Amino acid sequence: MATRPEILFPLFSSLDTLGGVGPKTAKAFEALDIELPRDLLFSLPYAGVDRRFRASIQEVVPPATVTVEVEVGQHRAPRSKSAPYRVDVRDQITTFQLVFFHANIDWLQRQLPTGQRRLVSGKLELFDGIAQMVHPDYILRPGQADQIPDFEPIYHLAAGITQKVMLRAIGE
Repeated sequence: MATRPEILFPLFSSLDTLGGVGPKTAKAFEALDIELPRDLLFSLPYAGVDRRFRASIQEVVPPATVTVEVEVGQHRAPRSKSAPYRVDVRDQITTFQLVFFHANIDWLQRQLPTGQRRLVSGKLELFDGIAQMVHPDYILRPGQADQIPDFEPIYHLAAGITQKVMLRAIGE
């Protein structure tokens, strides 16, 4: 009887051998019937997100996912703990807001320094007639554009599994 080729051994090892997957995450994967790395091969996306670069948010109709390069403007701290932190940004044509709830202000000021350019990608929505992106999925320097995929697959998830965890596990 032939044995399994050694090159396939990693597909039949424990999930926690994958980078970023510990025992707790491996247990969460069981809710998706994923017990071995091999099972990830059969996990197909059910949708996708178009993250191709746009010159301006005016190229999409909200609500929509958009990726644009912006110049960071004024940071506006909330007046109360329950209010969001807002950052004014401007693409080539339009001014809009990045909105963060329960924000780490120091981190945001490092990620979004006033006057600097950044790539942001996330869901653009209108709130009280103002375009805003709540908790962008990506905030990068312009030279890091290759870290944002043009098309991002969307997988079924379970408690404890995020899209980023799923994408990282499948990429291993």
